[in-house]
Amino acid sequence: MKIYWSLILFSIIILSFSCIKDAPSDFDNPESTWNPSFSFPVGYTSLNMNEESGFNMSLLNDLDNSGYPDWIDEIDVPMSYSMPFDMQELNNLSDQIILIMFRLNTYNGFPAIAKGQVYFIDLYGQVVDSMFVDGPLNMEAGKLAGDGQTVNPTHDQNDVVFDQDKIDDLANVRYILIEGAILNVSLDSTLIDYYRGYSLELQLGVQAELNMSL
Repeated sequence: MKIYWSLILFSIIILSFSCIKDAPSDFDNPESTWNPSFSFPVGYTSLNMNEESGFNMSLLNDLDNSGYPDWIDEIDVPMSYSMPFDMQELNNLSDQIILIMFRLNTYNGFPAIAKGQVYFIDLYGQVVDSMFVDGPLNMEAGKLAGDGQTVNPTHDQNDVVFDQDKIDDLANVRYILIEGAILNVSLDSTLIDYYRGYSLELQLGVQAELNMSL
């Protein structure tokens, strides 16, 4: 029975992966038309100034009586989101996997520069590695529309390829932590009331190149 289910899992994953060169530009967005038979979605999140996004809600207060929320005094405004990603599920294919490509699509709907990083987390909550070894990504500010209540998001796409050695290092990974931050440099005070309605959207997906000759 164990062999039977291993064969089923192998067949499903073979159908779920395609060659890296055929990677789609869209991943697990709830409104996406992307066909998941070609890729392996990790997750989608929208980071906002709320508790679900790991935002420190106390920064919405005005403890210094400045007339503005306390978050404007921060150098950056951090947000985060964790999603499951169990590398053990790929163990049955470890001999066939040549490369894994992670693709991160970002849509910055804040009228400020944003930065982001993706961390690989083990069962004990410890950071195993990060996706972008040169440091967090910088994302261009969204473009204001009208009076500032509406922002046209700027889109960036970043691909990171891991070879077999790097894949082996991630064997104990169980979660992915996405961290984003909005930089408060040159903040336009007339937009402060709109900030809780802005969002930083991130889509993360995976593709694998398999050695089909094995």
